[in-house]
Amino acid sequence: KKIIYAAMFFLAITMMCGNAEKAEAKSYKAGKFKYQYKNTKKGVWITKITPLSSKGISKLNIPAKVKGKKVVKLGNTNDKDTTDHTTLNLFGVRIGYYEEGGIYTPSNPKVHKRVAKIKKIRIPDSVVSITPSCFFDVQEGKEINIPKGVKKEVVNQFTRVKWKKVKISSKNKTYKVKKGCLLSKNGKVMYGLVYKKKRVVVPKTVTMIKTMGTGDAAHSETIHGLAFLGCETLVLPKSVKNVCIFSYSMMKVEVDSGSQYFASKDGSLYDKKDGRLVWLYQTDGIFNIPDGVREIPYHFGPYGWAKKIIIPASVKKVANIVQYCYVKDPVIVCKGKEPPTLSKEQTNSVVSLRDEVINITVYVPKGCKDAYEKTWVIDKSNVSSKRINFTFIEQ
Repeated sequence: KKIIYAAMFFLAITMMCGNAEKAEAKSYKAGKFKYQYKNTKKGVWITKITPLSSKGISKLNIPAKVKGKKVVKLGNTNDKDTTDHTTLNLFGVRIGYYEEGGIYTPSNPKVHKRVAKIKKIRIPDSVVSITPSCFFDVQEGKEINIPKGVKKEVVNQFTRVKWKKVKISSKNKTYKVKKGCLLSKNGKVMYGLVYKKKRVVVPKTVTMIKTMGTGDAAHSETIHGLAFLGCETLVLPKSVKNVCIFSYSMMKVEVDSGSQYFASKDGSLYDKKDGRLVWLYQTDGIFNIPDGVREIPYHFGPYGWAKKIIIPASVKKVANIVQYCYVKDPVIVCKGKEPPTLSKEQTNSVVSLRDEVINITVYVPKGCKDAYEKTWVIDKSNVSSKRINFTFIEQ
Protein backbone atom coordinates (compact mmCIF):
# COMPACT_ATOMS: atom_id res chain seq x y z
CA LYS A 1 0.00 0.00 0.00
CA LYS A 2 2.86 2.36 0.80
CA ILE A 3 4.27 1.83 -2.68
CA ILE A 4 0.86 2.53 -4.26
CA TYR A 5 0.38 5.69 -2.18
CA ALA A 6 3.89 6.87 -3.04
CA ALA A 7 3.25 6.29 -6.76
CA MET A 8 -0.05 8.19 -6.55
CA PHE A 9 1.69 11.04 -4.73
CA PHE A 10 4.44 11.41 -7.38
CA LEU A 11 1.83 11.15 -10.14
CA ALA A 12 -0.13 13.98 -8.55
CA ILE A 13 3.02 16.09 -8.25
CA THR A 14 3.89 15.43 -11.91
CA MET A 15 0.40 16.46 -13.03
CA MET A 16 0.55 19.61 -10.91
CA CYS A 17 3.93 20.52 -12.40
CA GLY A 18 2.61 19.89 -15.90
CA ASN A 19 -0.43 22.07 -15.29
CA ALA A 20 1.76 24.76 -13.74
CA GLU A 21 3.98 24.73 -16.84
CA LYS A 22 0.95 25.09 -19.11
CA ALA A 23 -0.38 27.90 -16.98
CA GLU A 24 3.04 29.53 -17.20
CA ALA A 25 2.83 29.78 -21.01
CA LYS A 26 1.42 33.15 -22.04
CA SER A 27 0.87 34.96 -25.32
CA TYR A 28 0.95 38.56 -26.43
CA LYS A 29 0.02 40.17 -29.75
CA ALA A 30 1.67 43.24 -31.18
CA GLY A 31 1.10 44.31 -34.78
CA LYS A 32 1.07 41.26 -37.02
CA PHE A 33 3.07 39.04 -34.68
CA LYS A 34 2.14 36.79 -31.82
CA TYR A 35 4.65 36.34 -29.00
CA GLN A 36 4.64 33.39 -26.67
CA TYR A 37 6.54 34.00 -23.46
CA LYS A 38 7.14 33.04 -19.87
CA ASN A 39 8.03 35.14 -16.87
CA THR A 40 11.34 34.49 -15.14
CA LYS A 41 13.04 36.06 -12.15
CA LYS A 42 15.17 38.21 -14.45
CA GLY A 43 12.39 39.22 -16.82
CA VAL A 44 10.39 38.00 -19.82
CA TRP A 45 11.60 35.11 -21.94
CA ILE A 46 10.05 35.14 -25.44
CA THR A 47 9.90 31.50 -26.47
CA LYS A 48 8.21 31.77 -29.86
CA ILE A 49 7.30 34.42 -32.43
CA THR A 50 4.61 33.69 -35.02
CA PRO A 51 3.80 35.95 -38.00
CA LEU A 52 0.01 36.22 -38.10
CA SER A 53 -0.09 37.29 -41.72
CA SER A 54 1.94 37.02 -44.90
CA LYS A 55 1.66 40.79 -45.48
CA GLY A 56 3.10 43.78 -43.66
CA ILE A 57 5.72 41.75 -41.79
CA SER A 58 8.93 42.97 -43.43
CA LYS A 59 10.05 44.44 -40.11
CA LEU A 60 10.05 42.52 -36.86
CA ASN A 61 10.58 44.79 -33.89
CA ILE A 62 10.78 42.45 -30.93
CA PRO A 63 9.26 44.30 -27.95
CA ALA A 64 11.56 45.47 -25.16
CA LYS A 65 8.76 44.99 -22.65
CA VAL A 66 5.77 42.71 -22.31
CA LYS A 67 3.08 43.68 -19.79
CA GLY A 68 5.50 46.11 -18.18
CA LYS A 69 8.32 43.58 -17.75
CA LYS A 70 11.68 43.67 -19.58
CA VAL A 71 12.35 41.13 -22.33
CA VAL A 72 15.69 39.52 -21.45
CA LYS A 73 15.80 36.24 -23.37
CA LEU A 74 14.83 34.77 -26.77
CA GLY A 75 14.48 31.18 -27.95
CA ASN A 76 12.66 27.88 -27.59
CA THR A 77 12.48 26.51 -24.04
CA ASN A 78 13.76 23.11 -25.25
CA ASP A 79 16.68 24.69 -27.11
CA LYS A 80 19.73 23.77 -25.08
CA ASP A 81 22.15 22.19 -27.55
CA THR A 82 23.04 23.05 -31.17
CA THR A 83 23.77 19.39 -31.90
CA ASP A 84 20.12 18.52 -31.36
CA HIS A 85 18.80 18.79 -34.90
CA THR A 86 15.17 18.49 -33.80
CA THR A 87 15.20 21.70 -31.76
CA LEU A 88 12.94 24.43 -33.16
CA ASN A 89 14.13 27.99 -33.67
CA LEU A 90 12.49 31.17 -32.37
CA PHE A 91 9.78 30.89 -35.03
CA GLY A 92 8.99 27.25 -34.27
CA VAL A 93 10.70 25.93 -37.41
CA ARG A 94 13.58 23.59 -38.15
CA ILE A 95 14.79 22.37 -41.54
CA GLY A 96 16.04 18.83 -41.79
CA TYR A 97 13.85 17.55 -38.98
CA TYR A 98 11.24 16.10 -41.30
CA GLU A 99 12.47 14.23 -44.35
CA GLU A 100 10.08 13.31 -47.14
CA GLY A 101 11.31 11.25 -50.08
CA GLY A 102 14.91 12.21 -49.38
CA ILE A 103 14.10 15.94 -49.46
CA TYR A 104 14.50 17.97 -46.29
CA THR A 105 11.60 20.31 -45.66
CA PRO A 106 10.77 22.83 -42.94
CA SER A 107 8.91 21.39 -39.97
CA ASN A 108 6.33 24.18 -40.43
CA PRO A 109 6.32 25.25 -44.14
CA LYS A 110 3.58 27.88 -43.71
CA VAL A 111 5.39 29.76 -40.96
CA HIS A 112 8.77 29.33 -42.67
CA LYS A 113 7.36 30.91 -45.83
CA ARG A 114 6.11 33.88 -43.83
CA VAL A 115 9.45 34.27 -42.03
CA ALA A 116 11.05 34.62 -45.48
CA LYS A 117 9.21 37.93 -45.87
CA ILE A 118 10.84 39.39 -42.77
CA LYS A 119 13.70 41.57 -44.00
CA LYS A 120 14.74 43.23 -40.76
CA ILE A 121 14.82 41.86 -37.23
CA ARG A 122 15.32 44.27 -34.37
CA ILE A 123 16.40 42.74 -31.04
CA PRO A 124 15.84 45.13 -28.09
CA ASP A 125 18.79 46.26 -25.98
CA SER A 126 17.19 44.61 -22.96
CA VAL A 127 17.96 41.12 -24.32
CA VAL A 128 21.02 39.53 -22.72
CA SER A 129 20.52 35.90 -23.70
CA ILE A 130 19.59 33.86 -26.78
CA THR A 131 19.30 30.08 -27.04
CA PRO A 132 21.79 28.05 -29.18
CA SER A 133 19.42 27.55 -32.15
CA CYS A 134 17.40 30.75 -31.80
CA PHE A 135 18.03 31.95 -35.38
CA PHE A 136 18.92 28.65 -37.05
CA ASP A 137 17.33 28.00 -40.45
CA VAL A 138 15.96 31.50 -41.04
CA GLN A 139 16.41 32.58 -44.64
CA GLU A 140 19.48 34.54 -45.72
CA GLY A 141 19.56 38.21 -46.64
CA LYS A 142 17.96 39.68 -43.52
CA GLU A 143 19.22 42.52 -41.35
CA ILE A 144 19.71 41.86 -37.66
CA ASN A 145 21.44 43.35 -34.63
CA ILE A 146 23.27 41.94 -31.61
CA PRO A 147 22.68 43.91 -28.37
CA LYS A 148 25.46 44.81 -25.96
CA GLY A 149 24.47 42.17 -23.41
CA VAL A 150 24.46 39.12 -25.72
CA LYS A 151 27.78 37.37 -25.18
CA LYS A 152 27.02 33.69 -25.79
CA GLU A 153 25.59 31.57 -28.64
CA VAL A 154 26.57 34.17 -31.24
CA VAL A 155 29.19 32.37 -33.34
CA ASN A 156 27.20 29.19 -33.90
CA GLN A 157 24.19 30.94 -35.48
CA PHE A 158 25.26 34.34 -36.78
CA THR A 159 27.93 32.81 -39.02
CA ARG A 160 25.68 29.89 -39.95
CA VAL A 161 23.09 32.19 -41.56
CA LYS A 162 24.48 34.68 -44.06
CA TRP A 163 22.83 38.04 -43.39
CA LYS A 164 22.47 41.20 -45.44
CA LYS A 165 23.64 43.24 -42.49
CA VAL A 166 24.66 42.52 -38.90
CA LYS A 167 25.01 45.42 -36.52
CA ILE A 168 26.69 44.72 -33.20
CA SER A 169 26.30 47.26 -30.43
CA SER A 170 29.49 49.25 -29.91
CA LYS A 171 29.00 48.51 -26.20
CA ASN A 172 29.19 44.74 -26.76
CA LYS A 173 32.47 43.71 -25.11
CA THR A 174 32.71 40.31 -26.79
CA TYR A 175 32.19 40.68 -30.55
CA LYS A 176 32.42 43.06 -33.49
CA VAL A 177 31.98 42.85 -37.28
CA LYS A 178 34.54 44.12 -39.80
CA LYS A 179 34.58 43.49 -43.56
CA GLY A 180 31.87 40.89 -43.11
CA CYS A 181 33.97 38.96 -40.59
CA LEU A 182 32.76 38.14 -37.09
CA LEU A 183 35.67 38.98 -34.79
CA SER A 184 36.45 39.04 -31.10
CA LYS A 185 36.16 42.53 -29.64
CA ASN A 186 39.94 43.03 -29.73
CA GLY A 187 39.98 41.96 -33.39
CA LYS A 188 42.46 39.13 -32.82
CA VAL A 189 40.15 36.14 -33.34
CA MET A 190 38.04 35.51 -36.44
CA TYR A 191 35.10 33.11 -36.12
CA GLY A 192 33.63 33.20 -39.61
CA LEU A 193 31.52 35.28 -41.99
CA VAL A 194 28.21 36.96 -41.31
CA TYR A 195 27.80 37.97 -44.98
CA LYS A 196 28.19 35.85 -48.09
CA LYS A 197 31.29 37.05 -49.93
CA LYS A 198 33.27 35.34 -52.72
CA ARG A 199 36.62 36.84 -51.74
CA VAL A 200 37.34 37.63 -48.11
CA VAL A 201 40.42 39.57 -47.04
CA VAL A 202 40.88 38.94 -43.32
CA PRO A 203 41.63 42.10 -41.26
CA LYS A 204 45.30 42.57 -40.36
CA THR A 205 44.50 42.58 -36.62
CA VAL A 206 43.57 38.88 -36.71
CA THR A 207 46.07 36.42 -35.22
CA MET A 208 43.76 33.38 -35.01
CA ILE A 209 41.16 31.80 -37.30
CA LYS A 210 38.94 29.61 -35.15
CA THR A 211 35.92 27.92 -36.71
CA MET A 212 36.28 24.43 -35.31
CA GLY A 213 35.73 22.81 -31.92
CA THR A 214 34.66 25.57 -29.54
CA GLY A 215 34.11 29.29 -29.60
CA ASP A 216 36.39 31.87 -28.03
CA ALA A 217 38.20 31.08 -24.80
CA ALA A 218 35.56 32.80 -22.69
CA HIS A 219 32.54 30.92 -24.01
CA SER A 220 31.83 27.38 -25.10
CA GLU A 221 29.88 27.30 -28.34
CA THR A 222 29.49 24.52 -30.87
CA ILE A 223 31.02 25.69 -34.13
CA HIS A 224 29.52 24.39 -37.34
CA GLY A 225 30.90 23.95 -40.84
CA LEU A 226 28.96 26.84 -42.39
CA ALA A 227 31.20 29.63 -41.09
CA PHE A 228 32.69 30.27 -44.56
CA LEU A 229 29.83 29.10 -46.75
CA GLY A 230 29.75 31.15 -49.96
CA CYS A 231 33.41 32.12 -49.72
CA GLU A 232 35.54 31.11 -52.72
CA THR A 233 38.86 32.62 -51.59
CA LEU A 234 40.03 33.41 -48.06
CA VAL A 235 43.09 35.68 -47.86
CA LEU A 236 45.03 35.59 -44.58
CA PRO A 237 47.36 38.37 -43.39
CA LYS A 238 50.86 37.59 -42.13
CA SER A 239 49.67 38.37 -38.58
CA VAL A 240 47.76 35.04 -38.37
CA LYS A 241 49.62 32.60 -36.10
CA ASN A 242 46.97 29.96 -35.53
CA VAL A 243 44.45 28.46 -37.96
CA CYS A 244 41.70 25.96 -37.16
CA ILE A 245 39.19 25.74 -40.01
CA PHE A 246 36.32 23.38 -40.60
CA SER A 247 33.97 24.43 -43.38
CA TYR A 248 31.39 22.93 -45.75
CA SER A 249 33.14 24.85 -48.47
CA MET A 250 35.68 24.18 -51.22
CA MET A 251 37.29 27.57 -50.87
CA LYS A 252 40.88 28.45 -51.63
CA VAL A 253 43.04 29.77 -48.82
CA GLU A 254 45.86 32.21 -49.54
CA VAL A 255 48.32 33.73 -47.10
CA ASP A 256 50.56 36.80 -47.26
CA SER A 257 53.98 35.76 -48.60
CA GLY A 258 55.53 37.54 -45.64
CA SER A 259 53.99 35.12 -43.16
CA GLN A 260 56.51 33.34 -40.96
CA TYR A 261 53.88 30.84 -39.81
CA PHE A 262 52.07 29.52 -42.91
CA ALA A 263 52.57 28.89 -46.60
CA SER A 264 49.90 28.47 -49.26
CA LYS A 265 50.06 26.60 -52.53
CA ASP A 266 47.33 26.02 -55.11
CA GLY A 267 44.66 27.07 -52.61
CA SER A 268 45.90 24.82 -49.80
CA LEU A 269 47.52 25.94 -46.55
CA TYR A 270 50.24 24.31 -44.45
CA ASP A 271 52.34 25.14 -41.40
CA LYS A 272 55.84 26.33 -42.27
CA LYS A 273 57.39 25.08 -39.03
CA ASP A 274 56.24 21.46 -38.90
CA GLY A 275 54.86 21.02 -42.42
CA ARG A 276 51.39 20.09 -41.11
CA LEU A 277 48.57 20.40 -43.64
CA VAL A 278 45.99 22.88 -42.32
CA TRP A 279 43.53 23.28 -45.18
CA LEU A 280 43.21 21.36 -48.43
CA TYR A 281 41.67 22.87 -51.53
CA GLN A 282 40.24 20.11 -53.67
CA THR A 283 38.17 19.95 -56.82
CA ASP A 284 35.90 17.17 -58.03
CA GLY A 285 37.13 14.68 -55.43
CA ILE A 286 40.83 15.09 -56.28
CA PHE A 287 42.87 15.56 -53.09
CA ASN A 288 46.17 16.88 -54.44
CA ILE A 289 48.37 17.39 -51.39
CA PRO A 290 50.82 20.24 -52.10
CA ASP A 291 54.55 19.53 -52.21
CA GLY A 292 56.11 20.90 -49.03
CA VAL A 293 53.59 19.28 -46.70
CA ARG A 294 55.33 16.87 -44.31
CA GLU A 295 52.36 15.69 -42.24
CA ILE A 296 48.73 14.98 -43.06
CA PRO A 297 46.97 15.28 -39.67
CA TYR A 298 43.70 13.79 -38.51
CA HIS A 299 41.86 17.03 -39.35
CA PHE A 300 42.97 18.98 -42.40
CA GLY A 301 39.79 20.70 -43.52
CA PRO A 302 38.58 19.09 -46.75
CA TYR A 303 34.89 18.99 -47.57
CA GLY A 304 33.65 16.07 -49.61
CA TRP A 305 34.98 12.63 -50.44
CA ALA A 306 38.15 11.63 -52.26
CA LYS A 307 38.14 9.71 -55.51
CA LYS A 308 41.87 10.20 -55.80
CA ILE A 309 44.50 11.31 -53.29
CA ILE A 310 47.95 12.39 -54.44
CA ILE A 311 50.63 12.32 -51.72
CA PRO A 312 53.96 14.03 -52.58
CA ALA A 313 57.38 12.70 -51.52
CA SER A 314 57.63 15.46 -48.91
CA VAL A 315 54.97 13.78 -46.72
CA LYS A 316 56.51 11.67 -43.92
CA LYS A 317 53.47 11.00 -41.72
CA VAL A 318 49.81 10.29 -42.49
CA ALA A 319 47.23 10.39 -39.70
CA ASN A 320 43.98 10.28 -41.60
CA ILE A 321 43.55 9.58 -45.29
CA VAL A 322 41.38 6.48 -45.37
CA GLN A 323 38.49 8.29 -43.68
CA TYR A 324 37.95 10.35 -46.82
CA CYS A 325 37.92 7.33 -49.17
CA TYR A 326 34.15 7.03 -49.11
CA VAL A 327 33.61 6.45 -52.83
CA LYS A 328 33.81 3.08 -54.57
CA ASP A 329 37.33 1.96 -55.54
CA PRO A 330 39.31 5.07 -54.51
CA VAL A 331 42.91 5.62 -55.59
CA ILE A 332 45.93 6.86 -53.65
CA VAL A 333 49.05 7.92 -55.57
CA CYS A 334 52.22 8.06 -53.47
CA LYS A 335 55.19 9.89 -54.98
CA GLY A 336 57.75 9.10 -52.27
CA LYS A 337 60.08 6.12 -52.48
CA GLU A 338 60.09 6.00 -48.70
CA PRO A 339 56.54 5.28 -47.47
CA PRO A 340 55.10 7.75 -44.95
CA THR A 341 54.17 6.21 -41.61
CA LEU A 342 50.53 5.61 -40.70
CA SER A 343 49.42 6.64 -37.22
CA LYS A 344 46.93 4.79 -35.02
CA GLU A 345 44.19 7.23 -36.01
CA GLN A 346 44.69 6.10 -39.61
CA THR A 347 44.28 2.39 -39.00
CA ASN A 348 41.32 2.89 -36.67
CA SER A 349 39.41 5.30 -38.93
CA VAL A 350 35.72 4.82 -39.47
CA VAL A 351 35.68 4.92 -43.25
CA SER A 352 31.95 4.87 -43.92
CA LEU A 353 28.56 3.77 -42.72
CA ARG A 354 28.36 1.11 -45.43
CA ASP A 355 29.02 -2.57 -44.87
CA GLU A 356 30.93 -3.34 -48.05
CA VAL A 357 34.70 -3.61 -48.25
CA ILE A 358 36.62 -0.48 -49.31
CA ASN A 359 39.20 -1.53 -51.90
CA ILE A 360 41.88 1.14 -52.19
CA THR A 361 44.41 0.98 -55.01
CA VAL A 362 47.73 2.51 -53.96
CA TYR A 363 50.16 3.45 -56.73
CA VAL A 364 53.79 3.60 -55.58
CA PRO A 365 57.17 4.22 -57.29
CA LYS A 366 58.99 1.30 -58.93
CA GLY A 367 60.82 -0.96 -56.52
CA CYS A 368 58.88 0.32 -53.50
CA LYS A 369 55.95 -2.10 -53.30
CA ASP A 370 57.48 -4.28 -50.57
CA ALA A 371 58.34 -1.27 -48.41
CA TYR A 372 54.80 0.08 -48.63
CA GLU A 373 53.23 -3.31 -47.88
CA LYS A 374 55.35 -3.59 -44.72
CA THR A 375 54.66 -0.01 -43.57
CA TRP A 376 51.01 0.41 -44.53
CA VAL A 377 49.57 -2.36 -42.39
CA ILE A 378 45.92 -2.02 -41.38
CA ASP A 379 44.96 -3.00 -37.83
CA LYS A 380 42.34 -5.65 -38.58
CA SER A 381 41.31 -5.88 -34.93
CA ASN A 382 39.24 -2.74 -35.48
CA VAL A 383 35.75 -3.47 -36.83
CA SER A 384 35.82 -0.69 -39.44
CA SER A 385 39.40 -1.39 -40.47
CA LYS A 386 38.49 -4.96 -41.36
CA ARG A 387 36.72 -3.53 -44.39
CA ILE A 388 39.82 -1.72 -45.69
CA ASN A 389 41.93 -3.45 -48.34
CA PHE A 390 45.08 -1.95 -49.88
CA THR A 391 46.29 -3.15 -53.30
CA PHE A 392 49.77 -1.83 -54.11
CA ILE A 393 50.80 -1.30 -57.74
CA GLU A 394 54.19 -0.02 -58.88
CA GLN A 395 54.29 2.60 -61.64
